[in-house]
Order: sequence, then C-alpha cells, then structure tokens
Amino acid sequence: MTVVLTTEVPTMVPIQYRGRVSYQPGFAEHVARVRVVRRIRLPDGSLDRERAEVEVYVPEDRRAGIEAPRDAWVTPEYLRCHALRSKNKKSLRDFFESDVMELAV
Repeated sequence: MTVVLTTEVPTMVPIQYRGRVSYQPGFAEHVARVRVVRRIRLPDGSLDRERAEVEVYVPEDRRAGIEAPRDAWVTPEYLRCHALRSKNKKSLRDFFESDVMELAV
C-alpha cells in the first residue's frame, strides 16, 4: 500500500522585500510517497496531536533544492520531516486515533 501525504520540507523560501525577491530558510509543502509514519513525543511526555514525523521519498531532481541537515536524511532518497494532521485529515485520521506509535507502509 502506498501512502501519499502533504509534508513540510525544509527549503529556501522566496520572500519579497522592497520590491526585490530574496530567499530565507523555511518550510515548503511537498506531496510525496511516505515510507514510515511516527508519533512525536513532546518534552512533557504527551503525544503531539497535530504533527507526525514521516520519512518521505524525494526524487533526485528535487534534492538539490532541499536545505535539510545531514541527520534528517535517512538514506540518500528518504528525508525525515513532518506531516500536519490538518493537511492530511483523511490519510492520518486512523493513525492518530489508534495507539500505534509507528506505522511502516
């Protein structure tokens, strides 16, 4: 089964300032195939209700534009990032309602 989610990937985001375009680090939406979905444990011990950590496939032609730290890359093809529940309501609903901490798809 292939799961495709809208994720937040670290990259350079264009901003406009005084009529000029410049770039700053930020997050961009990336719709991609997911390999693993994990719950995020907050510092107080509770689980994050809005975000999940995912490993997404990044095609070779899009890897150059992603400004992620080296430890975020699981393999040369898969990047560890976050998926928001609000943008993936139907896809992540069953995962958030279950007691499962990690789901390999």
